[in-house]
Amino acid sequence: MFKKLAILIVLVIIGLVGVIGYNTVMNTAPEKTGTAIASVKIDEMAAANRLAEAVRIKTISYSHDAPVEADAFDELHALIETSYPTVAEKLEKQVIGGYSLLYKWEGRDPDLPAAVLMGHLDVVPVEEGTEQNWEQPPFSGAIVNGAIWGRGTLDDKVSVFGLLEAAEYHLKAGLKPKQTIYLAFGHDEEIGGDHGAGKISKYLADQGVKVAYTLDEGMVVVNDIMPGVSQPIAFIALAEKGYLTVELTATAEGGHSSIPPRKTAVGKIARAIARIEDNRLPAALRRPVTDMFETLSPYMPLSLKAVISNRWLLDPVLVSQLGKGGATNAMVRTTTAATIIQGGTKDNVLPSTAKAVVNFRILPGSTVQGVIDHVTQVVDDPDVKIEIKQGNEPSKVSDHTSGSYRQIKRTIEEVLPDVLVSPGLMLAGSDSKHYEDLAENSYRFIPMRFGPDDLGRVHGTNERILIKNYGEIIRFYIRLMENTGN
Repeated sequence: MFKKLAILIVLVIIGLVGVIGYNTVMNTAPEKTGTAIASVKIDEMAAANRLAEAVRIKTISYSHDAPVEADAFDELHALIETSYPTVAEKLEKQVIGGYSLLYKWEGRDPDLPAAVLMGHLDVVPVEEGTEQNWEQPPFSGAIVNGAIWGRGTLDDKVSVFGLLEAAEYHLKAGLKPKQTIYLAFGHDEEIGGDHGAGKISKYLADQGVKVAYTLDEGMVVVNDIMPGVSQPIAFIALAEKGYLTVELTATAEGGHSSIPPRKTAVGKIARAIARIEDNRLPAALRRPVTDMFETLSPYMPLSLKAVISNRWLLDPVLVSQLGKGGATNAMVRTTTAATIIQGGTKDNVLPSTAKAVVNFRILPGSTVQGVIDHVTQVVDDPDVKIEIKQGNEPSKVSDHTSGSYRQIKRTIEEVLPDVLVSPGLMLAGSDSKHYEDLAENSYRFIPMRFGPDDLGRVHGTNERILIKNYGEIIRFYIRLMENTGN
C-alpha cells in the first residue's frame, strides 16, 4: 500500500515538473510588430527653446480653493499661438473651462472613432524652502548640460509641447491623418482635472464624438526595474489606481494633563493609525499587472520565468514575493499611507480632538467602499469618526490586444528600437479618468527615459528633461500621428 502511494507521489511530482518545464520552455518572446525607421530630422534646439519658454510661465495649480492663475494661462495660450502658427491657422480650437485647450484635426475618414492625445498645462508649486536645492532655478527654463530645466519639463508641458511640435511638423508637410485627432490640454490636472479634462470630455460627448483611445501621461521608459531584464522597458499603462483620502477624528475628554483619562484623543488616533498600518489590505495579482508579467517573463531569469509561466500553481509564491517590495508591492496591493496627524496645542493641555489623514491608492478590482469598510472594521472604535475627504474609483483596465494598443506599441518599436514594450499599471492618477465613459480604451505613456534618480524629479527638485530625449518624444508623436488609423 505504502509502496504504491510512494510511486503515485513520485509520478505526480514528475508530472508536475514536466508540466512546469514544458510551460517554461514554451514561454517565448513574440516577434516585434514594428521595425526601426529612419530618424526624422527636427531642430531639437529650437524645440527645446520653445519648451523652455513655456516653463518660464508659472501656470501653477495650488489647490481646489485657490483661484486660477488666469494671467499665466493666458500668457501660455498666447505663446502657443505664436510658437505654432500652422496649428493656430489650420486646426479648430476651443477654449474650454476658461483655460483648457482642445484642437480638432479632421481625419480622412471622419466615421472612424477619434484619437485623443493629451497633456496638461498646469504644474505643481515648488515646495517652499527647497528652491536653493535646485541646480537651476525651478522656473528658469534654463538650457544647461544638454537638458531643459524646470517645472513642467517632466510633468507635463513636455507632452503638450511635444504634441504641438509634431502637429506643426505634419501640418506644414500637409499630412491628413486617417483618424480624426484631438489634442486635449487640461489646465487643472494637478488638482483633479474636473474643470479641464472633465469639461473637455463632456464637450466631446455632447458633440457625439466617438473615441477609439486616449493617450495621456503616465508610464515611461525605465531601466533596471525588472530582475534580469537588461533592455529598457516602455510601459504602456492600461489602468490607473483609484484614490482615497480619509480623515480620522478621535474625541475624548479634554482638560489638564495632570489628571488624564485612561484613553486620550491623541492615544486613540495613534491606536487607529497603528491598527490601519498593521492590517494592510491583502495583496492580489490582477490585470494589468498579470499582463505585464506575462509579456516580460520570456526575458526574465529562468527561475522567475518558471514561476510566471506556471501561475496556476505558483501564484501564491509570486504574490508573496511581490508584496515584500516597494514599487512591486504597490503593483499588487491597495497601498496605505498615513500622511497628516494633528492634535494638541500645549504640553499640559489634553486636546478634546485629534485628527489624522490617511491616503490609499486603490488596486483595480477593488472599490472605495471596500476600503472604507476595511478601515471601519480595523479601527473598531466608536470614538473615531471616519470621513471621506476625496476619492475616485480605480479605472477600468484597457485592452492590450486592441488595434489602438498595437498602433502605439508599433510606434514605440519603430522610433525606440532598443526598448521592450509592455502593458503596465499607473500607480498615481491622470486626467484619463475623465474619459472613462467616452473612450473605448485609455492608455498612459510618454517615451521619457527614466534612470534611477529621475523618479524623484517629478513633483520634486531638479525637474529636467534631456534635449536628446525630448527629441525622441517629438519623433514618437510624429510617427504616432502618421500611424493613426493605419
